Amino acid sequence: MNAAACAFALARFGRRAAVKSLALSPAQLTVRRQSTYTRPATGINPAYDEALKIIEAYKAKKIAEAEAAAKELKQAQDNGADAEKVNALEKQWFDLSVEAEINDSEVIWNTRHGIYDLSRPVYQHLKEKEWRGRPLEVLMQRLLQMFVLPDLLDPRVVGTPESQLNVTLSGSDTLEPGSIISPADARQQPEIELVSFHDDTRLHTLVMVDLDEPFVEKQTFREQFHWVAANLPFSRLHTKAVIDASNVMLPYIPPHPAKGTPNHRYAFAVFEQGESGKEKLEGIDVSRDMVLRNFVSQHGLRLVGISFFRASWDESVDEVYREVLKAEPPSYGPMPEERRDIGPDGRRINAYANY
Repeated sequence: MNAAACAFALARFGRRAAVKSLALSPAQLTVRRQSTYTRPATGINPAYDEALKIIEAYKAKKIAEAEAAAKELKQAQDNGADAEKVNALEKQWFDLSVEAEINDSEVIWNTRHGIYDLSRPVYQHLKEKEWRGRPLEVLMQRLLQMFVLPDLLDPRVVGTPESQLNVTLSGSDTLEPGSIISPADARQQPEIELVSFHDDTRLHTLVMVDLDEPFVEKQTFREQFHWVAANLPFSRLHTKAVIDASNVMLPYIPPHPAKGTPNHRYAFAVFEQGESGKEKLEGIDVSRDMVLRNFVSQHGLRLVGISFFRASWDESVDEVYREVLKAEPPSYGPMPEERRDIGPDGRRINAYANY
C-alpha cells in the first residue's frame, strides 16, 4: 500500500471519529445523507487532518502531471501527430486525471449517492466501472436466459453492449431489464437515456421490437417493430434522447400482447450508425414487419445498448387495439394457466422455505 492509500485509509478512520465526536442525532444524520456533500470539519482529529494533507499533496502532484500531459497532447494534435501517439497521450491524461481525484472524499460521497458529473474523467471512470460490474452482468444473464439473444440478434456478432441503455416508463423508475409490467404502464412513449463513455457526438438509431407477435399463417411467432427513431445524437455529456417528428421513422405504438398468447418480450436496442456514428439515415423505408437482423445488416448499424421488458394480456390491451390500432382485439384461445411455481423474475420458486 503506497503513502496515498495509507493516508486515505487513515482519513476514512479519522472521518468516522470526527463524526462520532460531533454526537449528531439520528435525525441530523438523515438530513446529512439527503443533503449535498459537506466536507468533514478539521481540527477535531489530528490523524485525520494529517491524512488530508497527504491526500491533497498527492492530488496536487497528479493534477500537475495531468496538466503537463494535456499540454503535450495539444501540441501533438496541433503538429498533426499520428493517431497512435494522440491516443496514447489522451489515455495518459485521462489516467492521471482519474488518479488525482479518485480518493477525494467528495467524489466518493457523490458516487455512493449516484451523483456523476460525466464532464470529469474520474466520474466517467467510476460510472463505467459501476456499469460494467453487476448491472451489465445481470443484463447479459437475462438477455440469454430469456432468449432475447439469439432470437433478436446473434450474440457472437453483437458482443457485449458498451453503453448503458436506460428506459423509463411514464411515472416510474428506470426499467429493470427483463421485468414484467402491465401493458398499460407503457401506453405512453418511454424516455430513453444512453450513457456513453466517449467524448465525441455520434448518431444512433433506436428500435423497439416485439419478439413474440403471433404469425397465424405459419402457426408461429415473429418480430413486430413498435418504434424506430434515427439520427439521435449521444455522447458522454448528451445522454437524453430528444425524439420528435424530425427523427421518427416509425411512430411508437404501445405493447398489445394478444389474449391467449404467453408473455411477450419487448426489446429496446440502440445502434451506432455507419462511419463511426457520422452517417445519417435518410429516405429509408421501414415497416412494422421487418426483421431486425436484416435491417441492421442493410444499414451498417452496430449495437451499443439494449434492454427489454415482458408483458402479457390484460384488459388495457383491448383499449390499445380499439383506440390506437383501430382494430378488434384478437383472441387466440384461453389464457395460459397461471404458473404458481414461477416467480415474477421467471425463476422457479423453491418448494422448501429454508432451502
